[in-house]
Amino acid sequence: DTKYRNYQANFFDLVSGSVVTRLINAGDVSSRGAEVDAAFKATSQLSIGALLAYTRARIDNFNCPTGAAASCQVNGQPLPFAPDWKTAVNANYRFALGGGWQADAGVEHTWQSKTQYDIGQFPDTIQGAYGIWNASLAVSQPAQGWRVALLAKNLADRSYASFLGRGGAYVNRWVPRDDQRYFGINVRKDF
Repeated sequence: DTKYRNYQANFFDLVSGSVVTRLINAGDVSSRGAEVDAAFKATSQLSIGALLAYTRARIDNFNCPTGAAASCQVNGQPLPFAPDWKTAVNANYRFALGGGWQADAGVEHTWQSKTQYDIGQFPDTIQGAYGIWNASLAVSQPAQGWRVALLAKNLADRSYASFLGRGGAYVNRWVPRDDQRYFGINVRKDF
């Protein structure tokens, strides 16, 4: 449970037809929540993990900039970049291959609820809830320090934005590397 006074934020405003970004004293905000993280070793080969986080981050009292063209009626609204819910589950199965080599097969799913990216609370700057599936298969020889892994990211090919910002008549949409399904190889050698 945390309260912030004189919170600093970027405020995007339209001035004479151009978008202007101002760093402002946005007023008072608060955040409260809880997180549960669990790990379970089901067998000597299978491990399972889970995470559940709830964060209620809200604008308590917004200081509207003088002469702002945009609406400042945002008290009680979500703080930008703060989804209410996040979850993650993962499983990993490890087995011996012989000759000191071992294999690991893993899968994970992460999910988060909708996220508002703009302090102005515009409907088109909300990223809807989404989930991402990842998987990996690795072979390693711990005694020699080798590990080679095949990676599959965003298996369901779920597109999402890491930022949505208004730019006048348009919305800037930034996407992360795993916005689309991709595969890779990771090679590691410890010395």
